[in-house]
Amino acid sequence: MNDANGAHDAKLRFSPEEIRLATDEAWILTKNSVMEKIVHLMAELSGEYRVIWAEAHIGGEEDPGSPKISRGENYRGLPWVMLDYPGVLGRDDVMAIRTMFWWGHAFIVTLHLKGKYQRLFSPVLQANCDRLAAAGFHRGISEDEWRHEHAEENYRPLTGDEDLETGLPFLKLSASIGIGQWERAYETMSEWFTILTAILASCPAGERGLSPGSSRAGSDL
Repeated sequence: MNDANGAHDAKLRFSPEEIRLATDEAWILTKNSVMEKIVHLMAELSGEYRVIWAEAHIGGEEDPGSPKISRGENYRGLPWVMLDYPGVLGRDDVMAIRTMFWWGHAFIVTLHLKGKYQRLFSPVLQANCDRLAAAGFHRGISEDEWRHEHAEENYRPLTGDEDLETGLPFLKLSASIGIGQWERAYETMSEWFTILTAILASCPAGERGLSPGSSRAGSDL
């Protein structure tokens, strides 16, 4: 019994740093302020994204949905904010550009295609692989389509001449910028969105005009 109690007590023991943080309200208030500013930044981006997407005339009858901003406290243990636009997130067919803030790491912009959208847009993305590489995009290689962080097991840098088809049932292209580059983040993410949108818009007009065929739905994140 004493051993069990000892193990239990060890789990509840706080380190000096944990005690310091638990008694300091300023850091959590600062964190809340940062998250509110990130949500505001995403709202500003969503307005710009809608203009860029509309001017590109992508997809004919395709409805990109309304921008959706979500937030949470535990992506890989850390807070996050995400903007989905466009955001067609069905079980079998996905067409999304996800802009993510991940606390302590980076801003990340990811094109996520699956099903009919992967088949439709893969050729023009392949034809523009060198442009995507020059802009700093990486190719998703993880079998888990909901992994967003730029770790070696998830993404590899594009070189401009590789085959984008990885054998996975989805295609992800992603670029990131460190949080320390906050002052450049908005402009950089807008540029990445513009590049992706321009490439998708280059798909031959006769091949576009898909109807959604799937509802907006949630994902694992």
